[in-house]
Amino acid sequence: MDKIEELMSAYPALTFIFDSHMPDGQKGLYINDHIYLNTRQTREELLGTIAEEIGHYLTSSGDISVLDTNEKRKQERRARDIGAILAVSPVDIVDCFNGGCKTILECAAYLGVTKEVFEDAVSYYATKFDTITVKDKYTIRFYENGSVGVLKKF
Repeated sequence: MDKIEELMSAYPALTFIFDSHMPDGQKGLYINDHIYLNTRQTREELLGTIAEEIGHYLTSSGDISVLDTNEKRKQERRARDIGAILAVSPVDIVDCFNGGCKTILECAAYLGVTKEVFEDAVSYYATKFDTITVKDKYTIRFYENGSVGVLKKF
């Protein structure tokens, strides 16, 4: 099962609808336990879209299709942050390290996400944590410039 299937199966209360008639500028839309997904996306974009729309399911309320207030913009940011960390976990960052990735683009490609989703996840973790310990032998360090360091204990 790939990451897209894992995310979708983790939320059985949601119905995922692949809609080829969605406008080009709209990748996804969450309405009443239904997530509509534009079929004209790469796999990497689709993963980010599904994760973000699940973020809306978990955190948003009301119609925020027009971001005309600070509250609506905050809800959009919150959903995007939650989506990013659903798509890129600390374990995923360690997997990038173990896979020999050196750059953001390499990490994004390795994980099958867009550069923006990877950057959003790192940015979110950096605002919440200085370091995260994973599997008792890896320490992830987040730096203010958006870079990440992974230390392995022997």
